[in-house]
Amino acid sequence: MSSFVKPAVDIDLVIHQLKHYLPAQAPLKDFVHHNTLHAFQHHQFHEGLQQASSIFGYQVYLTLEEYRTLYSNKKISDDILVRRIEMAKGNTEVTVWKEKLISKPYDTTLHQKVGTLRKLWKSQYNININKVVHPILFRLVGAFLDQGISISSFPFHQHHFLDGIRQLNNSSVVKLFKSKRVSDLLNQKENLLETLLHIVVGNKKYYEHYLFDQQFAHPGWSGMVAVLEDAPSSLLDKRNITLKDFIILELLIEIDVLDQKFGVNWKPLAHQLAKRIEPYFNRHNYLEIFDVYALWQEAFEWTYYDEVLKGLQFQKDSSITKKQTSFQAVFCIDDRECSFRRYLEKQDNQCETFSTAGFFNMAFYFQPEQGKFYTKLCPAPQFPNYLIKETEAKKRHSKDAYFNKHTHGFFGGWVSAPTMGFWSAIKLAKSILYPTQTEALISSFKHMDKIGKLSIETTVPIEKTDHLQVGFTIDEMAEKVQELLKGIGLVNDFAPLVYIVGHGASSVNNTHYAGYDCGACSGRAG
Repeated sequence: MSSFVKPAVDIDLVIHQLKHYLPAQAPLKDFVHHNTLHAFQHHQFHEGLQQASSIFGYQVYLTLEEYRTLYSNKKISDDILVRRIEMAKGNTEVTVWKEKLISKPYDTTLHQKVGTLRKLWKSQYNININKVVHPILFRLVGAFLDQGISISSFPFHQHHFLDGIRQLNNSSVVKLFKSKRVSDLLNQKENLLETLLHIVVGNKKYYEHYLFDQQFAHPGWSGMVAVLEDAPSSLLDKRNITLKDFIILELLIEIDVLDQKFGVNWKPLAHQLAKRIEPYFNRHNYLEIFDVYALWQEAFEWTYYDEVLKGLQFQKDSSITKKQTSFQAVFCIDDRECSFRRYLEKQDNQCETFSTAGFFNMAFYFQPEQGKFYTKLCPAPQFPNYLIKETEAKKRHSKDAYFNKHTHGFFGGWVSAPTMGFWSAIKLAKSILYPTQTEALISSFKHMDKIGKLSIETTVPIEKTDHLQVGFTIDEMAEKVQELLKGIGLVNDFAPLVYIVGHGASSVNNTHYAGYDCGACSGRAG
């Protein structure tokens, strides 16, 4: 086993920084709009955009052609463009820079630092390491995090992730790893990550670069593991996993793959470098194209602001007597609800519509009748102190013979294939002619039974479950409704009818179903 002097680089600090740049991707049961540029927020705006583009290759502005088309179509004001150039470059440079913005040709190809080190596996070692490693890695972590969907559960899911992998490898007749060196490394407890990086990379100057390259080859998985480490409650059936252990497993699989192909005497990746690779977070070199982008973007934004402010200068005719409002309706801020609002106001110019986050300022957990877990009915970053339970509801989840584990076995599959296969053809024809809801359907209308009761008002003395208050007091309800109405500006001139409209969706097999429900309710029904 290789030995070496402990590197000066702080690996834990690198992982902490890495987590900051990875997308905060919670499991898909929670729908979250994530700002992929949040790691650059400590920079000035345009500086942060250039950093994001140069490191990760992000398209952070409109294309140069799009800006120039907007200008030619007078969507960007010439006067404002000249003013922005004067403010940024001075009066004497207006002509020169205006010529650059409007007609100078530029190389707008996006370049990125991420991936520059790991691409040597393919160019120098002639191996597509991602293609070999990722299927194994994703199956292992997916099985460990499984919430009861898989046919067979991970046998050691009660352990910490890496301990579970050790148990699985040591107790299996067929080992996870074919290389004896990797099996020995797996059982090493101290400085394991540093040892693996020394074997794979070989030069501590490139440890950070390699880890960023490696984890941004699958940012969704890495980001989800990082979220689960910091917020294990993101899973209903919790698992103990850390990003560090996830990285260790990936390095072990990489070494196992390389040992199988080259034996144990292959050289670390840094030994194949023909020239020094620039560190990730060095201050970027000046590129004129980013000055051009910045000037176009500011001119575009100020043109828009100018038009809005001009519109606000027009005064309403106070002589027009306002008629009685026919009705008022409050919708979610979701962009899909905007179309409802526009149509309503077009059809009835005496109505008023409002928008707010679709949980309507009522943040709580919900426990359906016969439900084992709580679900969050509020934005994902919020952690409410209230729980509402459903009672006196009928069981509303039917079963289908197709959805059972016995059909996947040898004998069960042999028996079920000719019988259920024939019957499924009949059901398919029926569903085409007479579409109905199926057992596989997920629908917002099934979240609660229409005859069920909800513990909306708390009892006296106040009942608590898992430190959550069951229901709201009258004063708390009044306060939350007051805050909602003040927030949307509906504090007087109430119409005879005020509608509060939530929204939801239904799906049979869409893995992005959470995105169809209410984003303000963590992907649940509004």
